[in-house]
Amino acid sequence: MTLQPLLEASPVIQIHAYAAIAALLLGAAVLFRRKGDRLHKLGGRIWVGLMLIVALSSFFIHTIRMWGPWSPIHLLSILTLFGLAKAVMMIRQRKVMQHARIMKMVYFGGLVIAGFFTFMPGRVMHAVLFGAPEVANQPAAAPAPSASGPSLVQIVAGTPLWVWPLLAYALWAGWSMSRDRDTALWRMAVMPALMLGLSIYGLAASGLTLVSLAAYMVGAGLGAFIGQAVARRRPAEVLAGGMIRQKGDWLPFVLILGIFATRYVQGAALALHPELATNMGFGLGGAFLSGLFAATMIVRTLASLPSQALRQLPRPQSAK
Repeated sequence: MTLQPLLEASPVIQIHAYAAIAALLLGAAVLFRRKGDRLHKLGGRIWVGLMLIVALSSFFIHTIRMWGPWSPIHLLSILTLFGLAKAVMMIRQRKVMQHARIMKMVYFGGLVIAGFFTFMPGRVMHAVLFGAPEVANQPAAAPAPSASGPSLVQIVAGTPLWVWPLLAYALWAGWSMSRDRDTALWRMAVMPALMLGLSIYGLAASGLTLVSLAAYMVGAGLGAFIGQAVARRRPAEVLAGGMIRQKGDWLPFVLILGIFATRYVQGAALALHPELATNMGFGLGGAFLSGLFAATMIVRTLASLPSQALRQLPRPQSAK
C-alpha cells in the first residue's frame, strides 16, 4: 500500500478522493448518531457540501470510458445530485422519514457503490492499495488494452452475464432489509446462504491453502463478533402466524456489496496482474474479507432469533 499514486494524481482526482473519504466518514457519523439536534444539522450541511464536490468533480475524471468519455460512475453522480436536491427539499417540507431514506440512498449509492469502482484495476485507489502506480497513471485518453493484459473496459464487458442479475437481486434484497418487515423464516436463510456460497467459492478460486484458510477463519471470527453485537441491538420478533418481524438495518446491504466487490476486484486485479496470484498479502486479504462478510451476515441472522423465540414457531401436529 502506498499513497504515492494519489499524491501524484491530478488536482481534480485528489480533490475528489479527499472529499469522498471525508464524506464517507462524516456521513457514517451523521447517519448513525442522534438525529435532529444542532450538531446533526451542521454535520448534514457539511456532508451535502462534500457530496456536491464529489459528484461534480467526477465529471472531470474519465479513467473508465464506456460511452465516449462517460461511464456508469457518471450516472451515479447524476443520481447523487438529484438525490441531494430531493433530500433537501424533503427536510424543508418537514418530511423527515423521506429525507432520511433519500440521504441513506445517496450515502450508499454515491459513496459505497461508487467507491467500489475506485478500487478497480486502472484506478488511482487500486494503485494505492496494491501498489501499481504505473497502471494508475496511464493517460485517460488511452482506453486500448496494454500489452500486459486486458483493459478495464474489456474486463467489465467480459464479466459473465449471470453476475449482473445476481448482483441486482442481492442489492435489492439488501435494500429490502434496510426497512422493517415481516418475513418467513426460510426467506431469512436465503441471503446468508448466498453469502456463504460466494465466500467459499472465492476462497477456493483464489487457491485454498492452510494460510488462506487461517485468514478466512480469522475474518470469520471477527465477523461473528460483529454479527453478535449487531443482533443484540436489533432482535427479531416471532409473530403469531409464524412470520418473523425484523427491524430495518443497512448492514446487510453493506455486507452484500462488500463481498461482491471483494470477488470482483480480486478477479479483475488478477486478470490485469497475474503475478498477484503469488502475492501472499493479496490472497490473505481476500480470504480475510470473505470470511468477515459471510460470518457477519450469518451470525447476525442467527443471533437475532433467540432460542426462546424459535420455540414459539408453530410445529406440525403429530398424527394421532
